[in-house]
Amino acid sequence: MSSTFGSFEIGRRALHAQQKGSEVTGQNIANANTEGYSRQSVLMKALVPPAAPGVETPPGYGVAISDITRMKSQFYSDQIMKSLTAQHYWGRMGETYGAVEVFFQEPGENSINVLLNEFFDAWQEVGANPESYAARISLRDQADSLIGVVQDIYKHLEELKYDVHKELEANINQVNALADQIADLNKKIVYLQSIGQKSNEMLDERDLRLQELSELLDIRAVEKANGSVEVLTGGHILLHAEHVFPLGIKEYADEEGKNVLSIVNNLGTELSVGGGAISGILDSYNAVIPKYQDGLDRLVYNLVREVNALHAAGFGRSGSTGVNFFSPIADEGGATVYFAVNPEIMGSNEGLDKIAAGYEENADPGAPPGPGNGANAWAIASLREKLVMNENEEGEGTATFHDFYRGLIADLGVEGREAERMFFSTSAVAENMQRQQEAVSGVSLDDEMLNLVQYQHAYNAAARYMNILDQMLGVLFSEIGR
Repeated sequence: MSSTFGSFEIGRRALHAQQKGSEVTGQNIANANTEGYSRQSVLMKALVPPAAPGVETPPGYGVAISDITRMKSQFYSDQIMKSLTAQHYWGRMGETYGAVEVFFQEPGENSINVLLNEFFDAWQEVGANPESYAARISLRDQADSLIGVVQDIYKHLEELKYDVHKELEANINQVNALADQIADLNKKIVYLQSIGQKSNEMLDERDLRLQELSELLDIRAVEKANGSVEVLTGGHILLHAEHVFPLGIKEYADEEGKNVLSIVNNLGTELSVGGGAISGILDSYNAVIPKYQDGLDRLVYNLVREVNALHAAGFGRSGSTGVNFFSPIADEGGATVYFAVNPEIMGSNEGLDKIAAGYEENADPGAPPGPGNGANAWAIASLREKLVMNENEEGEGTATFHDFYRGLIADLGVEGREAERMFFSTSAVAENMQRQQEAVSGVSLDDEMLNLVQYQHAYNAAARYMNILDQMLGVLFSEIGR
C-alpha cells in the first residue's frame, strides 16, 4: 500500500468518507422538523495495516465509515414513555370528572340542591295552607321538577358510559393497529440486521410507535439481540418479534350485578393495563361514573322511602290514607330510573286531594282536628333536617339529604381538582424528559452547518491530494519514458 497506486486508494477512501458525512448531514438538515427523528452521526476509523515481520510498516490504509449511529438516550426514551402513560391516564380521568361536573350543574339555579330545598319548602307551604289547591299544585310541580332534573343527570351519566365504551373500543383497535405496525417494523429490522445492515429511520419510526402505544396503556419494551422488540403489558406479552397477541374487551356483571369492562388478550386472559388512556377509560366506566349514579340512587331511594312512610300514615282532604306520594321503589340499585310521583296523585286534579297533609283527628294533640290539618306536611318538611343518610352499624343515619348530596358534590370537586393537578404534574415531567431527549437527539442547524463546512473542506483537501498524486504520477511516467 506504500506504492503510488496505494496512495490513490487512500485518497479515494477519504473522498468516499467525507461524501458520506455530507450525505448524513444533509439527512439531518432535511429532517430537522420531523417528529421522532433522531440526529445521526458518522463514525470514522483509521484503517491500520497488520504488522508483518520483516516488512516495513506503511503509514496506513486511509479511512473508513465504521458506523452511522442514532444519537438517542434509551434512559430518556423509557422515562418519556412512563410519563406519557401517567399523563394520558390523568388527562382522561380529568375529562370524565369535567363532564360529570357539567351534568350536575353545581352550583346553579336548576341544581338538585336547590330543587330539593324547594321541594321541602313546598311541603312547608302545604303545611301552612293545607286547604290550598295552589299550594298542593306547587308541591306536585316541585316534585316533578326535582324528578326531572335527577333523571336528566342520570340519563347523561348513562350516555357518558356509552360514549366511554365506544371510546374504549376505538382505543383497543388503535392498540392492535400500532402493535401490527411495530411487528412489521420488527420483521424489516431483523432482516436488515441479518445481512449486516440497519436503518436508523426504521428504528426511529418504531420508537415513535412505541411512544404512541405508551399513551394508551402501560407497556414495557425489551429489545432483543436480533434487533426486534418484545412488548409486554399487564405482565403478558402483547407483541413478540412479528407475532401480535391482539387485545379485546370483556363485559360482564360483577358481584353486585353491575356491568364492568376489562381488557383481555386473544387467549381470554384478563390484563391489568396499569395506566394510560385505556386505564383512565376503564376507571371512568367501572368506578367514577357508577359512583355518582349510585349516589343519586341512594339519595332517591331514601327520599322516596322516608316521604312515603310519613305520607302513607297521613290523611288527604277527602280522608284517604295509605297512599304513597312517590311510586314505591323496591331496591336501591337503579332507583333513579323508577323515581316518579304516584300516578294516583299525578294523574288528575282529584289526586291533589290525596296529598296527605294532615294526621287523623287527635293523632297529634298539637294539630288541628280532622284530615285537613297540615301536621303531616310539616312532618314531611322536617325530613330536610332529619339524619336519614349514611347509616352506621346501628342502622342510624348520620347525615341529612343535603349533607349527603353536598358530600357527593364535594367528592366530585376534590377528585376533579386532583386529576387536574396530577395531569399538569405529569405533563411537566413528560415535557422535561422530552426536552432532555431533544438535547441529545434533536437536530441543531448551526451544528449541522458547521459539520457540513468541515466535510466540505475535508473533501476538497482529499480531492487536492488526489490531484497532487496525479501530477506526481505524470512526472514519474515522463521520467521513465526518457
